[in-house]
Amino acid sequence: MGKSGLSISAGTAESDSVANSCVDVAVADAVFQFDRLYSYTVPPQLRRFVAVGARVLVPFGRGRPRMGVVLALSAEKENLKELIDIERDSRYLDDELVELLFYLKQHTFCSYGDAVRTVLPKNSRLDVVFSEGDARMARASGSHLETAYRQSCLSVTPKLTEKQNCVYEFLESPRTFREIHDRTGVTRDVVSRLLKNGVIEAFERDKAPTAYQDYDVCRDFSLTEAQMLAYNEIRGNIEDCEKPDTTLLHGVTSSGKTLIYFQLISDVLQQGKQALLLVPEIALATQLIYRFKRLFGERVGVIHSGLSDTERQLQWQRARAGECDLIVGTRSAVFAPLSDIGLIIVDEEQEQTFLSEHNPRYHVVPLAKFRAKYHGAHLILSSATPLVETYYAAEKGRYNYVHLSERYGNMPLPSVNVIDTRSELLSGNGLCVSEYLKNEIDRRLDAGEQCLLLLNRRGYRTVSICSSCKSIIKCRNCDTALVYHKPAARYVCHYCGHSEEFRDVCEYCGGSIRHTGVGTQKIEEELRLLFPDAGILRLDMDSAGRKRSLSDKLAAFSRGDYDIIIGTQMIAKGLDFANVTLVGVLSVDQLLLAPSFRANERAFSMLTQVVGRSGRGEKAGEAVIQTVDPENPIIKLAAKQDFFSFYRGEIVSRKLHLYPPFCAISSVGLLGADEGETAAAAERFAAIIEAKVKASETSVPIRVLGPSPMRVAYVGNQFRYKITLKSRGDRAFRAMLFGAAETFYTEFKPKKVNAYINFYDDNDL
Repeated sequence: MGKSGLSISAGTAESDSVANSCVDVAVADAVFQFDRLYSYTVPPQLRRFVAVGARVLVPFGRGRPRMGVVLALSAEKENLKELIDIERDSRYLDDELVELLFYLKQHTFCSYGDAVRTVLPKNSRLDVVFSEGDARMARASGSHLETAYRQSCLSVTPKLTEKQNCVYEFLESPRTFREIHDRTGVTRDVVSRLLKNGVIEAFERDKAPTAYQDYDVCRDFSLTEAQMLAYNEIRGNIEDCEKPDTTLLHGVTSSGKTLIYFQLISDVLQQGKQALLLVPEIALATQLIYRFKRLFGERVGVIHSGLSDTERQLQWQRARAGECDLIVGTRSAVFAPLSDIGLIIVDEEQEQTFLSEHNPRYHVVPLAKFRAKYHGAHLILSSATPLVETYYAAEKGRYNYVHLSERYGNMPLPSVNVIDTRSELLSGNGLCVSEYLKNEIDRRLDAGEQCLLLLNRRGYRTVSICSSCKSIIKCRNCDTALVYHKPAARYVCHYCGHSEEFRDVCEYCGGSIRHTGVGTQKIEEELRLLFPDAGILRLDMDSAGRKRSLSDKLAAFSRGDYDIIIGTQMIAKGLDFANVTLVGVLSVDQLLLAPSFRANERAFSMLTQVVGRSGRGEKAGEAVIQTVDPENPIIKLAAKQDFFSFYRGEIVSRKLHLYPPFCAISSVGLLGADEGETAAAAERFAAIIEAKVKASETSVPIRVLGPSPMRVAYVGNQFRYKITLKSRGDRAFRAMLFGAAETFYTEFKPKKVNAYINFYDDNDL
């Protein structure tokens, strides 16, 4: 395969031939108008190392040498600069990862450098090192390496002291100094003398991975009759070459989709192939990782942002070396260097976290499709609340469709009560927890059961306003209100991270500050007053930021160390706690009022998912939804877990207003420090798009909306404008949009405005 159509060289003995004397290189840190392939000649002494995917050091312009990646081999040309250095080790970017670079470049408007930084883990990157005027490449970090010792290859072993002999015999297999010291008790001087005499030798190796090592082996699991039917149907889809290579596994919450994953992955591993499981949240990844490790042991690899740079590098190296049969991880795990993938599963495929909000602005599902096609693997998209587009594709036969309609063990769905919070206020209850929910929590605590409460806003108070001049305490860098965080006694911006010390008087008029709006910290405080004897755990980005904190707290709640867990959306999906029999949603209205065509879909999904956390064991469950709009049809449908009725209403609305799946929505974002310049640049970009469409020889149907300020128009000292595009989203459209960007940068030449293109959903629409 290969969208690039480039020749690949593995760096054989023939590599120093004339054919490998020139290479085409993608240079790091090149701005858009200069982000292309540049040709260089290869010095004869380096030609044997040449390979597509090898990293190189090249001269570029008048500045310092830059890193780059060889993306093509070319015929000999004249008057080319000579590359300076080339990667000697086996190339980090194999054929498929090179193809992924081209895919990201073509589908996300990123630079080659951004693509390389995304595909490779941080600790595998190379730096430029200068020594006596010469430049060379060197590892950016060695924190993933450790020094180990082994016996030297000697024909005759010299006479050794008792301690030296003890160390020598222990080093029949390589050991670190810590291992040597723990076993023999010798000092470092003993090891140093053995090194000096050539009896042993030192070398660097990857550290042994330490993440997720505390687990019990348990190989047994069994499928129910319904699960077995679903599994057999998926197996049939995989084996039937006439069927689509993607399956939507649609099952109600707690239907046991994970057990079907176990069986499918077990089949793939028995065939000698590998599997990739992608999940939307680290919280969900943590539980799944331990479940899969109990089944498949150390052949399970882990990649997510909760690991340190060193741990991610080690896991990536293990996958690259073929030491992992299964990778479990979040969004970045889609780039795991597996060489023979047989199955890719995207769990909770509807989740917004699968979309990257920074360059490259990629979505996991298209990348998973690309990798599945590359390997001839099967892709499974799984959810209790699939995206409208995903279900529509299955309905039209473009995906296979498998449905699980009943919960595991035939447990009933939770009963749901919707509480009108307006009535609570009128009755004099000023608390965030309604009287009904309070009584239900009391009843569960008396029975030794656990409760899960969702509020998708962190902090203590979300708005702070002067009671005299009515000014709101806002971020100095963003057009957003600062959130009061009581434990730290600071106001914090949830967009750029700026924080200020707490103050209770207005800096403009000296009036008193009134705090309103409720976050998880305020709810935690309220719960401790209402239930002083209960163990209460708060789980949000503030409380789970420390390394291992999230997995430790989830394990503690699962053991029963806590009675109530209050958290943001990270606890709303995928988690499995057998003793949780009550779920409370403290407010859903903010989701329903969000300015997005996906507002109803996201509200329905979150409500359905969090309600499904209740009653997953042997005890029946209940859910309580608090809202100011109890008659809202989305809330009623989510309470009944009625996806099909929701879908039928939503698909009519999408078609009427021309939203996905009846079009693709893309956006152009423009960022600048001066509002006038940014607005003018946005107008210019929109005009270029319209001119390109009119001049196009091929039909590019498109609707241009805007330009207009984004919903949050000023973030991180930059004004933000957007142009929203409704189109087919096909190759002709992408080519037109890339051409518009090229014209924008070469003719308009903006100096203080940056543009980006998001080919997937515009979250700010």
